[in-house]
Amino acid sequence: MANDQPSNEPPSSAFHAAEVHYEDLPVSEITASGQGVPSTLFASPEKIAEWDRLEQAIGELSQRTREQVASDPRGALQQLQEQVFREVAYEPSYVGGQLDRKNLRMYEWQRGELYIHSAALILDPETTLEVTYEPEGRLKRLLLESDHRRITYLGALPEGVSQEQGNAVAVWRAQRGRSSIAESNNEFLHDLSDIYVDSLREALATRRRFISEYSIEPHRIRLSYDDQPYDVNYTQTKFRRAHVHALPVIREAPLDARESIVSSTRGTGEFGRRREARARAVVNQVVSGDKPDATSPSLPKYALLWVRDNRDQAAFMDTKPEILKQAIETLRATEPDRKILLIGDDLFKGRPELHSAFQQEGVLDAVDTESLIRFWAAEKNGGTALTHGEQALFLHYLNTDADVVQVGIESGALESAICLGVPTVYFQAKEHVADKGTRWQLYWAKWSFGESRVAEQADGSKKFFASGRPVKLFDRSGEVYPPPLMTVRRVEFGPDLPEPEDSEAEPVAVYYPGNITVGVDRISNLVESGELPEMAQAFDLGWSEESWRTSEYYADQIHRWTLVETTDWEVAARRYEAITHALNGLVHPAKGEVRRAYESAGYDLAGQHGQEPVGAVAPGEISAAYGAAPQDRGTAVTTVLNRLLGDEGFKTRCVHDLRLVNLSAEEQAKLASAIKEVTAANDVLRSIGNIAPDSSPTTSKHVAEALAVILPAQQNRSQGQGLARHDAEGADAVRLAVLGQGRRPAVPVAGPRGAAGAEVVGPKAARATDAPPQHPPVQRPGTGAPRQSGPEGRE
Repeated sequence: MANDQPSNEPPSSAFHAAEVHYEDLPVSEITASGQGVPSTLFASPEKIAEWDRLEQAIGELSQRTREQVASDPRGALQQLQEQVFREVAYEPSYVGGQLDRKNLRMYEWQRGELYIHSAALILDPETTLEVTYEPEGRLKRLLLESDHRRITYLGALPEGVSQEQGNAVAVWRAQRGRSSIAESNNEFLHDLSDIYVDSLREALATRRRFISEYSIEPHRIRLSYDDQPYDVNYTQTKFRRAHVHALPVIREAPLDARESIVSSTRGTGEFGRRREARARAVVNQVVSGDKPDATSPSLPKYALLWVRDNRDQAAFMDTKPEILKQAIETLRATEPDRKILLIGDDLFKGRPELHSAFQQEGVLDAVDTESLIRFWAAEKNGGTALTHGEQALFLHYLNTDADVVQVGIESGALESAICLGVPTVYFQAKEHVADKGTRWQLYWAKWSFGESRVAEQADGSKKFFASGRPVKLFDRSGEVYPPPLMTVRRVEFGPDLPEPEDSEAEPVAVYYPGNITVGVDRISNLVESGELPEMAQAFDLGWSEESWRTSEYYADQIHRWTLVETTDWEVAARRYEAITHALNGLVHPAKGEVRRAYESAGYDLAGQHGQEPVGAVAPGEISAAYGAAPQDRGTAVTTVLNRLLGDEGFKTRCVHDLRLVNLSAEEQAKLASAIKEVTAANDVLRSIGNIAPDSSPTTSKHVAEALAVILPAQQNRSQGQGLARHDAEGADAVRLAVLGQGRRPAVPVAGPRGAAGAEVVGPKAARATDAPPQHPPVQRPGTGAPRQSGPEGRE
């Protein structure tokens, strides 16, 4: 169905310039002095050589471990943790939650941290990095996923293996597209062994990425082994330290910083030329046919809409289908000359009903849904996948050759491009703004340093929120510093915390969409993979009559929940929580704790036994299945449930639930405004280059001052035209008025300086001439008025 102008598209008046005023930007309050503590924690030559050898021999270690675990699971895994893992690496270094410290750390499973930590290592030579592995932590995360998705191991467990380890193996196998039940004890134990060894394998691979992908000196990357409780090292790491130490360099010299990142990422010699060529080949695929006439001053315009689609316990950060639709509609209404491309994961994989709905509504008309989906994949790049560094180079070169904006949910995949100056608008749930959101706010907010303290009542007693958490104040020391980047903006969506100032409160609503995503995916996989019918083998002929009645109760509950009408996130989330919980109870009817948890969560739907709702299966079918002969009962029940959960009506309700999260009219207007702001900021930076009209190095404040005039002028022109079109000639006139007539020529920012293929060797620090210190000088606390402060934020 054609839908070129959907009724809910925002009007052209959606663009407002109110957000662009520099003085309105928030101030990030950073509990630190602002003077970084250089790291001296380097890897020894002996350790570097040992890790290089181990990286080459990790396959042999994996095979030996498999053999040892197969003969003695408990003893082999204990020896692996207490001896092998400990001897290979350093202990985690002390951080103590101090943001000034430059001994950075990330855990091997945090792949999204690669991007900002590589930028910090490139831009600040006083930083080092620990890549930390924790095999028990990996097991615990698999168990969290097991609990979240209600995945249990239904097969017989080898001797010496716990049910928890079995559940972890079930999730591990499911993540790899395999049946959750191993075909033999040996296969099961091989998987269990791989769970542990894989943490070391990934730590070694992450170390290699920093060295090979970003030209980081090997002695600045250490491996560490963490077997301590969560609050000893992990919570004290403060991952935002990477932002705190990288972004001041970008603030002081954005184009020099960009050049340094590109130079280190590209590499030198034939290696660098090959990487550049591979990245530029993707650019050429995008702009092919869109290149303007040689006499045209304009660049081709693109909007890259990122799709994050992990469908795991972090699915609350996955792309929301309806928000993606609204982003497309917003761009059509306010940027009609900007080509839209989806980039990243495939939102429609395993969701043909969602794809069909989008097509019927015209959402995907003139949207490129193929070119940049998994653009890094080997099959799209001559048989060799693009590396992380090559992906960043692609985004940089595209931003150099075109007018680009990237839009997506907060995700590490956007961060390399952000540091390289690619205009970016990101979505973040309001519940996360004051805690998790403080980290990304560092990109585009002003900064202040100081100390945090607990507020006091008039009588001197400590002040607390209704939750019992302390009210904190922030004592600013020194001045307020400009934002590092004007090419980044945030669009908040969804409900706020009940008491927004109590920012340590646990978010609730933000996790509902993730539960919907995970539940829909779990149910779909059970049906499509044939795993649901396989559950028949878990039905035990020795069950008591009470257990059979309990199992039938869960089957009836599944039927009822499939028919519930949903109108909000919470009810929809409860549908999938209830169904996956009931599927677990279906095959574990004798476990009273499962039934108690189900009922205490409020999942029980009213209804008398035998009075089945009318839906995809006829009344009485479930009861009839439980009336089959005991040896046939499991197959009869799972056959009915497979038809019930594979029903087209239920799939339609699943799509409806996936689309419940959307932007309000105000949030959609903010999106339109933010896109204008960040693309205009990039345009200004292109125009003035490294040196501002006052002959000082260009900073974000110069860009902000220009935007204060350019964007209102654009808005005034757009009101007369009916759409917020960019008038290049008019914008140039505004720039001249703001920036002066004596501009120096802009310095090329395409990475390698000069002609295509020329090399820039080594990272380049911020210019020494008249450059301020990398961090602001310290002033004693108390020079600024205290402000109520939240925590530095969850990470």
